[in-house]
Amino acid sequence: MPPAELRETMLEFDPYAEDYFDDPFAVYRRLRDEAPDFYHPELDCFFLSRFEDIWRAVSSGHFSHRLGTTSGDLLIGKLPHRALSSMVPPQHTALRKLLYPHFSPSSTRALEPFVRELVRGFLREGLERGEMDANTELARRVSSRVAFRILGLPQEDAERAASLVASGFDRAAGVKGATDAAMRAQASLHGYLGEAVAERRRRPGPGDLLDRLLACEIDGRPLPDEQIVSNLNLLVVGGTETLPKVFAGGACQLWRHPDQRAELVADPGLVPDAFWEILRYEMPTLMLGASAEVDTEICGGTPVRAGQKVMHLWVSANRDEREFPDPDRFDIHRRAPRILTFNHARHRCLGANVAQLEGRVLFEELLAAAPDYAIDEDRIVPIRSEFFRGYDALPIVFAS
Repeated sequence: MPPAELRETMLEFDPYAEDYFDDPFAVYRRLRDEAPDFYHPELDCFFLSRFEDIWRAVSSGHFSHRLGTTSGDLLIGKLPHRALSSMVPPQHTALRKLLYPHFSPSSTRALEPFVRELVRGFLREGLERGEMDANTELARRVSSRVAFRILGLPQEDAERAASLVASGFDRAAGVKGATDAAMRAQASLHGYLGEAVAERRRRPGPGDLLDRLLACEIDGRPLPDEQIVSNLNLLVVGGTETLPKVFAGGACQLWRHPDQRAELVADPGLVPDAFWEILRYEMPTLMLGASAEVDTEICGGTPVRAGQKVMHLWVSANRDEREFPDPDRFDIHRRAPRILTFNHARHRCLGANVAQLEGRVLFEELLAAAPDYAIDEDRIVPIRSEFFRGYDALPIVFAS
């Protein structure tokens, strides 16, 4: 059990509370200052909110994703499929080594012409209409096509799959976790990927990532199809859902900071640094977690037992004043030496290189094609969820 002083803290934190959705940053400031190792007795989970504490926890090797990583896995007991993110070494190491060549710097560079062609084509459609949604009509279409190209899945299925991914995170007021509609969407995506695996077994492909998964052996045994489907599911979700939210948030911040946007228009060479700041400032994933593999400590001395659940409040960490001077200020010149948007250590996001390519090209092309774009603030729809923040709708309006 946690120490009495943690159980009796006067600070309340409920990751499913409506007022938390309204302003998570106010809650995070209090957590960082008053209870950086906050324990929630009902959920039997610690919540870490400071950057350095999370950085050390994920670097330590004392925690794993064996019991899951999302709020659904760890807080309300939905056990994960055995995908890369929930594996432990040496199996995790072997599978990551198998997949990495498809996400390496050289493989990512080779994708740039494809990404740029996609962005220009979708932007052209929006410019002709006079407006488009930053997430669903631009960034998500790009990310889904890129993800399906890497995975070796049909391009014509990409946007439908991305829509299922988005629907799989549907939330409703007063309901903890995914709605029934969200669960149906997740099942539909899982079914589609299962059919894709079965079809590829019947008709082998050109040696792409899916073929490598089908041929993979770990500890001398092939991966079961169910595990292949789970890994594909992880890669589709990661490849289609987070970058679009980051892009929409970044487009909004540049609209709110026209002086910084003007700098990027005048000097596109600043876009990579600007996107790094956008990744910090508009981190969409509120929390991911792990469980202790051994008895260990967090936050410089708080004991946790083996099996204890610990959630990492990523967005809080990226706004921690102990790591970032004036952290709530958006600054394209910040050049933070480290952020936690892509996780860290052995669980660093496999697609980080691809995400940075997509983000850079999206902003380069948006600012070149529509340097004076506007946001229709009246039609912005914010996300209300314990897992994601950002915008369900962010309409970009182009000058006529």
